This record gives sequence, C-alpha cells and structure tokens, in this order.
Amino acid sequence: MSIYKFRVLIEGEKQVFRDIEIKSDQNFEAFHQSILKAFGFDNEQMASFYLSDYDWNKGQEISLFDMSMSDEEKVLQMSDTPIKSIINCVGGHLLYTYDFLNMWNFFIELIEISVKEKEGDFPQLVYSEGAAPNQNTRNSVLSDEEIMNEILKAEGLDEDSLKNTEEPFNDDIFEGFDDFDDYQ
Repeated sequence: MSIYKFRVLIEGEKQVFRDIEIKSDQNFEAFHQSILKAFGFDNEQMASFYLSDYDWNKGQEISLFDMSMSDEEKVLQMSDTPIKSIINCVGGHLLYTYDFLNMWNFFIELIEISVKEKEGDFPQLVYSEGAAPNQNTRNSVLSDEEIMNEILKAEGLDEDSLKNTEEPFNDDIFEGFDDFDDYQ
C-alpha cells in the first residue's frame, strides 16, 4: 500500500496551503474530512472533488452524496471511491469545492507517493503554511459591486470587454424614469 502526499491550496489566499498524507486505498470521504479539519471548516455543507487537468478544468465529479436525477447518470460517491482508483501519479490534479453557496475552491496536487510503511493514523496533516480564512467570511468580505463583477467575469463580461465596445447599453430614447411619461 502507498502513502499519497497531497498539497491542498485554497483559492484566493496567497501562500495558504496544507500538505496531507493519506493511504492510497482510503476513500475520498476520508480525504474530504481531513481537508476540512486542516483548514478549520465545519462539516455542514455539501462538497465535491473533480478530476482535473493541468489547466484546472473540471472533469469527473466525485460527490459527497448521489444527487443524480436518473439511473443513467453515473455519479461517483466519496464513500465508495478509493483515491487510487482516480489518481495514481505524481503531478495529478484534483479540484475540491466545499459549500456550493460560498464556493470555497481548493486546488489539489499529488506531490509525492511513498511506498514504505509509515507509522500513525491516516489521513494526517504533515505541513501547514499560512492562516486559513474563516469559513463564514467568504461572501461578507465582498461588496455587492465585487460580487456583480465576479458574475460578469464568469460570463466573460469583465470591465475590459465592456470598455472595448461602443456604448453597449446606450439608449438615447429613454434616459430615465422621468422620460417615461413622454412616451405614453
């Protein structure tokens, strides 16, 4: 049996990461629990792992619970999926999303595989860098304008793309609610 060492980096936080070792035959639910514990998050929200490529694109989902709507849709569950069945080479990437309302995203890379037996209980936190953010401060630190900008960016409509267009929302007929009476 191998021991996998993963580096888990939280999105948006510079130099905040954890190194976690876990046995290759342990399941993703054990890994999920260890990530939450390492960052000081509670276990009260939904979460999913995603197989990822080197550009951090989401692939196959491994969910905490089976949320599929039909029998045709194959969804892997954390409790039934051993880690070694999904990822088994150094450099492999996973994405982990916790709390789908606040969207805490983590970038995970397999950084070492050890074939020698190690003492202790697994999974275990072996290195910690930086202070983890408070789980409940995700959206409260963003203003309404920042949240709107994030939504626009996700849709490919950031400030730069809007500046490069010729007044995309200019309507010279209707300048405000005071003008509405003129058109009735």
